[in-house]
Amino acid sequence: MSDTFKLPDGSIIIEDTEEVVDEVIKDKDLQLQETTEVEEPVGIDVLKEKGIISPSSITGSPTEEMVRGISKIVDKVQGKEIEEDVSLVESLVGAGVSSAIKIPKGLVTFGTLLFDIFQEEGIPYDETLTGRLTEAFEQTTLGKIEQASSEVAAETAAGKITEAIGQLYGAGKIAQKTAIPVIEKTSRKVRQLVSAIKGGRYVKTTNNVNAARAVKKANDLNKITGKDKFIAIAVGGGVGGGFIVSDVEKIGTFGDWDFLDFLPTGLDRNQREQGAEDAQRQLLNRLKFGAELGFPIIPAVVGTIKTGKLITQFGKDLAYSDSMLERWVDRFVGRPFRSRSNKTQELFDGIQKLEGKKSAIKVLAKDAAADFDDTIRAISKETSGAAQALKDPDAMSKLISEFMFKSTDDVVKGKSIAFPGFSNKSLKRFRESMSELGVSKGSVNKIIKDSAAFRNTTAGLKSLISASKNVVTGTEKLNKILNERIKNQLTVDYKIIDDNRGLFNGYRPTAESIKEVAQILQKYARANGKSLDDATANKLVTDVTKNAFKDKTTGALVFDIGEQSALADKAVQRINMGKYITTGKFKPDGKGGLIQKEADLTAFKKLFGEYRNAQKGIYAVASELGETIARDKFYQTLLDDSNRIAAAIKQGNPDVIRGQIGRPIFFKNYNDAVVNLPNQDIAKVPLSLKTALPETIYKSPLDGYFTTIPYGEAIRVGDAVVGSALTRSAIYRALMLIPKGLSQAAKTILGPFTHARNFFSSMFTTIHRGNILIPPEKIVEFLNRSRKSVQPQLLYRMTGNPKYRNAPADQALYRFLLEEGVTNQNIVARELEGIFSDITQLRTANMTTDKWFNKILNTGTRKFKRLYDVAQDLYTAEDDLFRVYNFLAEFYKLDNAFNVAIKKGIRDINGKVVTQATKPSELELMKEAAQIVRETVPNYAYVSDFVKGVRRSPLGSFAAFPAEIYRTGVNTTVRALKEIKDPVRKQIGYNSLVGQGFTYAVIPVIATEAFRTLYGITRDQVNALREVLPTWSEDNTILPVYEDGKYKYIDFSHGFFYDTMIEPVQTTLSTVQRNPDQPLVPQLLDGFVKSTGKVFQPFIQESIWIGTVLDLFARKGRTKEGRQIWNERDEPGDKLSSAIEYAAKELSPGSREQLIRLYKALTDQTIKGTKYEIPDELMGLFGFRKVPINLEKTLKVRIQQFNTDTRNERRLIFADTRTGDPVKDDNIIIRQFVKANKQRYETYSKMRRLYDSVKVLGMRDEKIAEEFSDRNAIRLYGFIENNKFDPFGVSTDVIAAYAKESDEKNIPNPLNKKVLKKLKKMRKDMSKLKLNQEFNIDVEKYLLPEADTSMVPPLPEQPQPNPAIVQSPPPMTTQGLTPTEQALLSEEERMIALRNRGLV
Repeated sequence: MSDTFKLPDGSIIIEDTEEVVDEVIKDKDLQLQETTEVEEPVGIDVLKEKGIISPSSITGSPTEEMVRGISKIVDKVQGKEIEEDVSLVESLVGAGVSSAIKIPKGLVTFGTLLFDIFQEEGIPYDETLTGRLTEAFEQTTLGKIEQASSEVAAETAAGKITEAIGQLYGAGKIAQKTAIPVIEKTSRKVRQLVSAIKGGRYVKTTNNVNAARAVKKANDLNKITGKDKFIAIAVGGGVGGGFIVSDVEKIGTFGDWDFLDFLPTGLDRNQREQGAEDAQRQLLNRLKFGAELGFPIIPAVVGTIKTGKLITQFGKDLAYSDSMLERWVDRFVGRPFRSRSNKTQELFDGIQKLEGKKSAIKVLAKDAAADFDDTIRAISKETSGAAQALKDPDAMSKLISEFMFKSTDDVVKGKSIAFPGFSNKSLKRFRESMSELGVSKGSVNKIIKDSAAFRNTTAGLKSLISASKNVVTGTEKLNKILNERIKNQLTVDYKIIDDNRGLFNGYRPTAESIKEVAQILQKYARANGKSLDDATANKLVTDVTKNAFKDKTTGALVFDIGEQSALADKAVQRINMGKYITTGKFKPDGKGGLIQKEADLTAFKKLFGEYRNAQKGIYAVASELGETIARDKFYQTLLDDSNRIAAAIKQGNPDVIRGQIGRPIFFKNYNDAVVNLPNQDIAKVPLSLKTALPETIYKSPLDGYFTTIPYGEAIRVGDAVVGSALTRSAIYRALMLIPKGLSQAAKTILGPFTHARNFFSSMFTTIHRGNILIPPEKIVEFLNRSRKSVQPQLLYRMTGNPKYRNAPADQALYRFLLEEGVTNQNIVARELEGIFSDITQLRTANMTTDKWFNKILNTGTRKFKRLYDVAQDLYTAEDDLFRVYNFLAEFYKLDNAFNVAIKKGIRDINGKVVTQATKPSELELMKEAAQIVRETVPNYAYVSDFVKGVRRSPLGSFAAFPAEIYRTGVNTTVRALKEIKDPVRKQIGYNSLVGQGFTYAVIPVIATEAFRTLYGITRDQVNALREVLPTWSEDNTILPVYEDGKYKYIDFSHGFFYDTMIEPVQTTLSTVQRNPDQPLVPQLLDGFVKSTGKVFQPFIQESIWIGTVLDLFARKGRTKEGRQIWNERDEPGDKLSSAIEYAAKELSPGSREQLIRLYKALTDQTIKGTKYEIPDELMGLFGFRKVPINLEKTLKVRIQQFNTDTRNERRLIFADTRTGDPVKDDNIIIRQFVKANKQRYETYSKMRRLYDSVKVLGMRDEKIAEEFSDRNAIRLYGFIENNKFDPFGVSTDVIAAYAKESDEKNIPNPLNKKVLKKLKKMRKDMSKLKLNQEFNIDVEKYLLPEADTSMVPPLPEQPQPNPAIVQSPPPMTTQGLTPTEQALLSEEERMIALRNRGLV
């Protein structure tokens, strides 16, 4: 090119600025020459014939879709119409082709725009270099391919987004190597150009007018480069990439979004007639786009990455940081969303192991108790009713209990405790007693055998306790104490406790027992120099029976009684019934004490209704001994972990291992705790942990250590989440927790349909982790094994038939999985269990309140509780079936991976050859498989305390479930990527990613496309369906159905819980899909806001109970969606009836509505005009019900909603302008007029989309018009049909009201003539807008100029106006309206004004 640059005024600067364009083109070696036209479409058959692809490679594969996509692009280039829909893969192909062409095109047009900006004024855009180049390019094959591929990409939202991402990615890559140097060079040339003009160093070829224009042009450019150059300096890559992107106006910016329209980055899409001006507009748009790309996007991404790295790398140490920011990140970003919450990882893991062990022990105890249940049932049958003939129904159970636990003590053998076998004497006595009851010899022998087996088990548990280094006494003494505890506390129960749990007592002491205890109290008083009459003594006995309770730690019965001794230091004495028998002997109170003889103790036992039940005793003994062992191990492991970490830090550099291994958390003195656990609340008192064992024989290893208050609390309560004072209060529990828990239980566990949905949705966990990618015979085997292992054994529970019990091996597997925290972790069931635990908690200071609460809950609820327990167990079993299957599949995959590695001689991740000797043991592989299931399948134990706490709040329903979906979804990906790096586990990782991708991306798409194909529904019809769906389904994955001339849909997301992971993407895509002509970024932001709302909805939405209460009271008989529950004019009785009916419907079991619809379908009845089909309703069992769509009803409701929105939008125009005070802002009504009409424009656009949708779905024009006419909205129909916008006007009444207020208040009129003139102009401009386009009204163009009164002298005194002139009416036109009214009012408003004046 020339070495001179010609300015618009004809002047020449001796600089080679045009080389920039040359260099850009040369660098990329772009050739825009026209290529040979393709004569025939490159279809699948053509490619097969030419051997480019093989038939087998495309049949039913994505390859076929890709080829079809290319074929459709070629068809479009040749001008052919494409009748069939563009698939997702095809649109992605179009996006790839389009973006590949747009990247170099954007680079070239950037150079031409730089050239055009300095051309002479008056050159139209079409004659500029950019215009001519664009026109020529569009005629080339490459240009036609770009246009065709872009159209194909735009058929789906994913294609549109991919096209934009492709451009951004390519532009970024080019910017790093080419664009940034070019931009820098260009900037230098611009600065030289500006300096030359300012300094007069240019060749003058024309007059001074053109020179002045040149200076102005240079100054304009200087403003652009100067104002925004900080962006280029800070994020040059962003700006450089922005300059290269071709479609910035189609992609859009944050500033284009309504919510951020105050940003200066909104793009100018009004093309200028002058080429140089339009070039400046386009360059400025690219600069704005690039500025946003660099700021705030890049800093936001970098900040997010840094925060994530901070949490992952130093997460274990952030809580102790001296940096407030780091502690803030830990508290508000890390803690609420991580499983361990505010606990250390070691403490969290220990708690999970403890809880798992406790659960496994309970199952073991239940199994042992069930053995005796089976035996006793068999005995009852074979003895021909002997058991029923007994006066005491529990006599046989008592007899077995005393034989099993009291007849023979365990003994010490060496360092172990052993069961020596029942003595001959006890065996003889037991056989004789059972024979008297008619029990056969065989049954007696079975009882003896089972009893001996259980005693051997308990002896083994005792030995494990004695082996603990934390037992502070000898084995002999420990054994004696445990023997006494088992005989006199753990195997003893009291009817006064067990039968009096409700408000109405089921057990009442006999008069004889009351008299005996009263006499003991009188004797007690006399021994202390006092006297009690019979009436007073009886009252004291009654009080004793009321306040008696069972100690949770020791299991002994405890009661309070007034102290009679004058020497006592307490007014009330607490009596522990368990202290009177030690080492097999009676131990009375001291002189003057209450219990002096063994007969006294017997009298109290009789008063309290002491009884023994073998099954309960077995459960209590096994549970306590097992939990004691588990808790001791828990304490010791915590201390060992703390010491291990302390040693590691002492040996290494704390800065190197900061945050990776945590910190020690237990210290012998307070000061060490303060120093080593900075910025934490350290307990002022050292730990002192209570156990079921007395302190004389067991001392916790953590006793005497200092730690933080939260850690100490976590150690005491385990995985329980301690509530606040509010949530523990009686009022809150009564008015909030009870109804919330019951309503949520009704909607889930107590709904028959929800059980089927729970079962079938759990199947997807097997796909998600790739656990169906194993041999089919293994799938069958593992499902069968899972069925045999899961609890509950419902058939056994219902029939009592032992043949329905799980086999011992299957029970052992289930106990192992319980201990590992794999099973019994159903989110819904555990969430409800937590709520009911919160309700019945016994951790408050007011024990009387807690006791009263429990009595209320237990009154009349035994049958309900039995039903609920069965439903809950079944709900858990439905989930556990697939948890066990996933465990078995994971174990199989691991075992198989190592076997393959051994066979092939593969090296492990450490480079060592895998051999049979180095292969992990079976137990190690089982534990790894269990860990994988915990990490990748939703598990309530891993829900953070913050999310668990939501269950107590008025907000949120089952918030734990989505939280776990997110956790396990991320974990699955992370684990798969780690496995892929491991040569042994590589295939497991790949299969996992395949399963996860199939779950998220393929299942919903396949389901949708299958239904579209099955029912012949086009993508346009699917988009139309979304417009008529209810708000809760509009962005979900829907399966379209067309049967018998009617449209229906299945909300696939309802029964597919992994939709939680893809819903944000689905919502964003559907938002973009519904607005194809709008800029991409604003639509993405709209979708992001909606999807973010859906993500947090489970945490912040009203709970079922609270929503119902708010509908009835706070919203005064209206639902959140605006539906009326009752009519305001109804009688109070009718309102009450409607309210009760509504509440019953909202809070009833979740399947109630389904059952009603099923009944109506069976009886061929309708509900509010809608007919339901039996097959459709039965599909609801699996969560996939076909929902009929009533287009007429939808249109009716939307028109009503339109009218409501219109009223609300009109109020925006005059908000805060009629308060009686002067309005200081002259432009307030103008601004609010634009704001209101912008909202109205969106309302009109939505109505137009609905209009288009119902037409696409087959609704006739006459029927549509009829629906509008029936709603008195025929005028609206006219505008919608013609795709025109009808802006708000200002009525004469409003104008008059403002004028009147101005006169009466003597204040300026904010709705004056100048403002009305501006409103008229705006209304005229808005009327030209087409619906569903950009609301291209810039309010700044209509604002009144601000008056500058700083230099204006005060006015002299003015003469008063002539009243006759002031009060004269405004001139009327021949039509009876003022000129202003004629200009601004709509036709309807004009008729109203004339009617008010009596002219019509």
